[in-house]
Amino acid sequence: MLSKKRKIGEILIENNFITEEALNEALEYQKKFGNSITQYLVAYGYITEEDVARCITQQFGYPYLPLRAYDIPDQIIKLVPSDLAEKYWLIPVDKIGNIITVVMADPFDEDAIKEVEKITGCKVQPFVGILSDIIKAIERHYDISIEDTNLIKGSKITPLFISTETYKGLEHRKSIRLKTDITVHFPVQDLYRKSRTKNVSRHGFLFESHNILPIGSYVVLEIDLPTKFNPSPIAAVVQVVRITPLENKRFDIAVKTVNMAKEDSDKIIKYAVTEKP
Repeated sequence: MLSKKRKIGEILIENNFITEEALNEALEYQKKFGNSITQYLVAYGYITEEDVARCITQQFGYPYLPLRAYDIPDQIIKLVPSDLAEKYWLIPVDKIGNIITVVMADPFDEDAIKEVEKITGCKVQPFVGILSDIIKAIERHYDISIEDTNLIKGSKITPLFISTETYKGLEHRKSIRLKTDITVHFPVQDLYRKSRTKNVSRHGFLFESHNILPIGSYVVLEIDLPTKFNPSPIAAVVQVVRITPLENKRFDIAVKTVNMAKEDSDKIIKYAVTEKP
C-alpha cells in the first residue's frame, strides 16, 4: 500500500488528470477555505468521479473495480441483502473461501464493512467503485428501482433527508434534523450560487437551488453564520445525495457532509438550536 502522506495533487498530475494550473488554483482555494483539493477539482469539473476512484486506489492502495461490464453471479448477490447494499451503497462481486470482495462508494466506511462481515461471516476485501455505477448495479442485480420516475431523467434518490424527526430504516445516520435558515454558497458552472438552508444536521444540509447538482458529485459548500457565532465563512466538503424538483422550477438539494471541522459543525448546530427560524 502506498503512503497516505503522498500528495494526491502529485498523483493527479502524474496521471494527466489535471494541469499544474488547475492544481495551483485548487491549492489557492484550499489555502483560503481549507479542505481537500480533490473535492474542489470535482466541484469545478477538472476531474471526474472515476478519476477520484483511481486516485484513491493509487494513494491509499484500495483496488478500483469498474462495474459497468462486470457480471456478478446470483449466488454472490444473495450473500448481501438489498437493504444493506442500498444503505451503504455497496455491492458484493466475488467470494473466495471466507473472503468476500465488495465494491464500495466509501471504502473507509468501517460500519459498512462490519455489517457485511457480520451478515456474511466473511472477511471483507473492499474495492473502490463509482457511486453511479454502484447504484445501477444494485438496480440491475437486486431487481429494484432506486430512481423515482417522477424526477428528472437520470437523477437518483439517496435516502437521507426524510419527513420524520430522525433518520430511520436505510438512514443509518441517526441525526436530528433542525429547521434553520443559514446562507450558503456553492459553485455551479464556474459561478458561485447563493441559497439558504431549510434544515441541517450533524451529517448534512438541505437547501434550494435553481440548478441541478449531479447525484454523487462533491461540492465545496460555504456556510455563512452571523458574525456573533462565527466571524468568517465555514467551508465544508459535501456530497449530493438527493435531488427533488419543486413547483417553482427550483430543486431541493440534499447533501451529506464529507469533510468539516468538528468545531465548525458544533457552531452550526448551536446556531440552529438557539436561533429558531
